[in-house]
Amino acid sequence: MKQAGVYVHFPYCPQKCPYCDFAVRVERVIPQESYTRAVLAELRMRAGELAGTRVVSVYFGGGTPSLWEPELLAGVMAALRASLDIEAEPEVTVEANPDAVRGLPGFRAAGVNRISLGAQSFAPAQLVALGRLHGAAQAEAAVGSARAAGFGNVSIDLIHGGPGQTAAMAGADAARAAALGAEHVSGYALTLTGLAVDVPMARAWRAGRLQLPDDEELAEMHASLRAALGAAGLRRYEISNFARPGFESRHNLLYWTGRAYLGLGASACGFDGRVRSANDRDPDRYMERVLAGELPEASREVPDRDMRLRERIFTGLRLVEGLDLAALEDELDQPVRSRFAPQIERLVADGLALVDGPRLRLTERGLDLHSEAAVRFF
Repeated sequence: MKQAGVYVHFPYCPQKCPYCDFAVRVERVIPQESYTRAVLAELRMRAGELAGTRVVSVYFGGGTPSLWEPELLAGVMAALRASLDIEAEPEVTVEANPDAVRGLPGFRAAGVNRISLGAQSFAPAQLVALGRLHGAAQAEAAVGSARAAGFGNVSIDLIHGGPGQTAAMAGADAARAAALGAEHVSGYALTLTGLAVDVPMARAWRAGRLQLPDDEELAEMHASLRAALGAAGLRRYEISNFARPGFESRHNLLYWTGRAYLGLGASACGFDGRVRSANDRDPDRYMERVLAGELPEASREVPDRDMRLRERIFTGLRLVEGLDLAALEDELDQPVRSRFAPQIERLVADGLALVDGPRLRLTERGLDLHSEAAVRFF
């Protein structure tokens, strides 16, 4: 049976970080019950989108979903199990900020078994520059709280490329995350272009009020991060993701391998294998529409065969193990290897890729230049 995932978006946050373009709403009083009713109503309308699949991952993202009342999140999990074919022990993740870690025993009782902690950095100056509310000690305490609540799978998010950061600082952040025993670490470069909304840091950067590291410095930071994590036993399995053996993110792997996923909540995206949709970003409009019995979509498209092929190549090449081109030919009924033979030969000649039987994978240098390598197929 084909595997699938569920993404549930909780848009509420204590504050909005200056680099964040996610659909986030800062509310003094979060409409917990109304939002939960809306998510459950949307589930009733959309459950059929995953017919014929088995759900292996549920991801509560945000926003700050650790602010969701545990009993309400538990109700969402119960409804998902009643409505979908979910395997006995799926990966169930809740994102949390170090300053908003609460209710962990309740989440664990609801079936959540993975915490994704948005530490971003352990350096005080970087945390201030990124507009974070927590300090390093809170991040460390949050990991301890997760362990005490019974979580054996903790992921830590880091951001490199902030103002004033060096390669040594990026490596120190990674080493500290690993020393906390994180099973998984994501190390993302600060990105201020191509965003969904124009964020404050992007405006300051364009106006010259904010100085950021250049591309060469970013590459050095990522190399330092990789070295620190590799020395601690976390293997790079995707461009920006590292894990101890067996702790790779099952949910993100669904995205990178072109599987179906159901999106619930404001701004959530979904793909049923044929149709791609995205919900209204505004939480109030989302709730109003869905509680009136209307699908709360902002966009809906059916990618053609060529678009699907290029998307699968783009996402598949993000993985260190690369892409099985023979399996892709069977999946999409297209002659991938013969069609793109010149591009593949050039990537190999340039030292950006290797061919291993039917599998095409990028070299370490190719992974660092992923966009440049993948765009050759477009």
